[in-house]
Amino acid sequence: MKENKNNKKDILLNLNKILSNSNTIYLMDFFNLNANQTFFLRKSFYENGVKMIVVKNSLLKKSIKNIKNKKLKSFLPFLKKNTSILFSNNNLGKIVSIIIKKFHSMENIKNPILKIAYVQNDFYIGNNSLDLLVNIKSKEELIIDILHNLINPLNNTILSLSKISNQIYDILKYLSIKK
Repeated sequence: MKENKNNKKDILLNLNKILSNSNTIYLMDFFNLNANQTFFLRKSFYENGVKMIVVKNSLLKKSIKNIKNKKLKSFLPFLKKNTSILFSNNNLGKIVSIIIKKFHSMENIKNPILKIAYVQNDFYIGNNSLDLLVNIKSKEELIIDILHNLINPLNNTILSLSKISNQIYDILKYLSIKK
């Protein structure tokens, strides 16, 4: 009995740590998948730096109520049936969706089902959100886009100035020869 209680405490501590430290959290339902399909998904997640655990909804509810991030209370209505947590603290919100969408099309099924995802401080609900999540840009990608948008006009300006300076040089050279 005591061993079971200690085990639950350890699980709760682990869940608290996961929910507090992860900036990407997906709650999924992996029902009706066979062992090979589940293995394939777990392997794909692992290879891409995403961790996956299966938890009891009651323990997850307790953990959500205990953590500081009160936004995650939005998860509570979705804690029904089977729940698996996919998480990462490497801003990998897009990767999970890409893997799941690829799996859906490869297997021609709609499972696993996205219950709710917490990515970049926003919530996404249901499988319809997978398309949004696949196309979401990380902060790093947005910064790169901004830099590219700034660099291209700057390069064009420098090229134009270079052409103008060559023309001025040619004019000055011509004028010096004319004297």
